[in-house]
This record gives sequence, C-alpha cells and structure tokens, in this order.
Amino acid sequence: MHQLKLTLVILLWISLISNGTSQNLVPNPSFEQYDTCPYSMGRINDAVPWAQPLPFSTTDYFNTCTSDYTLIHFFNNIVARTGHAYAGMSPYDNSTWREYIEVKMNDSLMPNKQYCVSYFIRLLYISTFAIDRLGMLLTDTMVTKIDVHSPILFTPQVESPEWVFYQDTNNWERVQGSFTANGSEKWLTIGNFHLDNDTHTVIAGNHGSYFAYYLIDDVAVYPCDAPVYTANAGGNKEICKNQSITLGTVYNSEYLYWWYNQNKILIDSTAQITVTPAQTTTYYLKVKDFKFDESWDSVTVTVNEFCNNMVYIPNIFSPNKDGANDVFRVRGPEIDSAHLQVYNRWGNMVFESKDVYEGWDGTFKGKDCEAGVYYYWAEVTFKNGEKVVKKGDVSLVK
Repeated sequence: MHQLKLTLVILLWISLISNGTSQNLVPNPSFEQYDTCPYSMGRINDAVPWAQPLPFSTTDYFNTCTSDYTLIHFFNNIVARTGHAYAGMSPYDNSTWREYIEVKMNDSLMPNKQYCVSYFIRLLYISTFAIDRLGMLLTDTMVTKIDVHSPILFTPQVESPEWVFYQDTNNWERVQGSFTANGSEKWLTIGNFHLDNDTHTVIAGNHGSYFAYYLIDDVAVYPCDAPVYTANAGGNKEICKNQSITLGTVYNSEYLYWWYNQNKILIDSTAQITVTPAQTTTYYLKVKDFKFDESWDSVTVTVNEFCNNMVYIPNIFSPNKDGANDVFRVRGPEIDSAHLQVYNRWGNMVFESKDVYEGWDGTFKGKDCEAGVYYYWAEVTFKNGEKVVKKGDVSLVK
C-alpha cells in the first residue's frame, strides 16, 4: 500500500513538474540579438535574422546599446517588454506608406496542426492615429513587394480584431490568435494587410505626424498543445547557520529567470542560485516562458541556530565525477539511519538504500541516468529515536 501511495504521489508531481523543451518557432523573438548596434533609423535588418520585405522600406530597430541621438529622442527611452530592444514600424499613414517586418522561422509548420500566435504592440506616443487589424501573415516563401506605397494584399492568419483600436502608449498590449497550418509555412510577416479605405482609424493624438506607429516585441508562434512550465522555486528548505543551499529548477534554454531576495532586489538571472542566508529568508523566482507569460514562485529557507534532528536533502546534484556534489544522499548531524528511495518520472525506482552513508550516484543498473527531475522518499531515524519522513524532487544536471 505504501508503494502504491508513493507511486500516485509521484505521478501527480509528474503532471505538475517536468523538464520540457519550449516550442517558440520565432528566432530572436525579442529582438535582443544583433550584428550591428543600430546607429540610425530604418535598421531592422541589424536585429538578425529579422528583415523588411519592402525594398527601400524604413522599418526601425531600437536597442539601448545605441548612441544615436535621433533614435534616443524618437523612442524617448521607452522600456522594452523583455530585455533591451524592440522593432518599430508605421503600418499606416496619409500617403499610403506601409512598413512591415518579417523573419524566417526555425522550422516549417506541420500540416493540419493547430498553432497559436502572440505578439505585443504599443502605440508610439507621437502617433496621430491608432488602427485596427494589425496582423501576422505566415507563408511558405519570403514576401517581397517593390511598391512601398501599397499594402501586401494577402489575408493574414491572425490579426487584431476589427474595430478594436490598440492606442495605449504607456503599456504593451498582446495580439493573439490561432489557426490550422497547411504545413508549408516557414516565413512570418507582421503589418497592415488592408487598403487605406479598408483600414479603420481613430484619432490618438494631435501631433501633426499623420501616421500610426507601433512598437513590436515578444513575438511567438508555437503549437497550441505545447507544454508550458511555470516558476518552480522548490519546496521550503531548512539549513544550519553558515550553510549554503542551491535553489531553483532545471534550466530551459528558451525560458528567462530572475531571482529576487525578500526585499525584491534582483540577485541573479539564472535558473538556479546558491545562497548562504544569515537568517531565515524568503526568495522569489520570476520566470518568463517561451510565449512570454510571467509566473512567480517563492521558497523560504529557514536558518537553524542549533541543528539537532536536522535533515538536509539537496534539490539538485551533478554526478559528473568532479568531486563536487556528485552524490545525492540524506545528511544531518544527529541522524542514526535513513531509508532512501529515488524514482524517475514514470514512477520506476532507480535507487534504494538503508545506509545513511550511501547515496545515489545518478546511475541505474550501471548506466548513467538522463538529466531531469527525479523524486525521492526518505524515512530518517535520529539518534534519540525520533523518526521523520521527507519527500520531494531533485534535479540531476550534467
């Protein structure tokens, strides 16, 4: 019965915690990477591999690395939604001018599969107009057009709703939708795909500029059924005074991480941190996933002045034979014995020991186990006869 209950608990953990791979197919989705820091307007091509599909178009790229006065003045130090950069373009003005941005995705879409799309826009404060139906077009080839004074007249798979005008100049707003792929789409293009007389506008300001100008950030195209993992700082911990502990989760390359102390001061931008608190402290983890949604979690590390009947079980170890943190085992100054079991994500036991000095070296039947999250159950007996049961997860990293 104990084994059955433990297996059910593990399966529940599996449904909540996993080390999946993110699914955003858009390269450089927040425009952070560049081959040249923009030194003038019209430099979206610096944010490789983004481009502008219309020859002689002037789609802009802003990055805080710039020292160009025009860029700094024009964007007035508007903060990116993620990182330090974003794109800027005019999808409408009174001379039928059109600007677009486009990029080749990391892979072609799969036929008959449902894909979700999202991107964030923000109306520039000097715009006279706000428009509706700012869209994303997905095609099998790069879109090109010679005449900059006419729109690309294709029907985008996703666009902001008709008669809904995005005119917030202080905050980023999300445009999102979904569609079923044909299976050949490899390129995406963002802009206004309507003629002037079919583009609905409202007056957003009286600046004498006679255009609508939008900033773009955090672009995502991903399978709608892609798994998404939220912030997981781990369970609360107990340590002895002057002891260090590693907090966090397994690193995922397309997720972003920020750790803060209890005063909400940034500590680090990594998946795991090692801390040595002088007193009981709560740490906060913020995670931004591949579609740029944010989630938070917290973990409290209790610092014990006196460590009688103290159990320390690490939540991360790296069995790479470098002599540091190679073995996962139960530790504590007053422990007499410990029964330790470790399970993989399928509920199969990969290690068991009743020797408190014997730990798991990350192998099963003589073979190295994969990196990822494993689950443990431990019954600890102290020298005074007291018993305690501990259970949780541990990350094997390489």
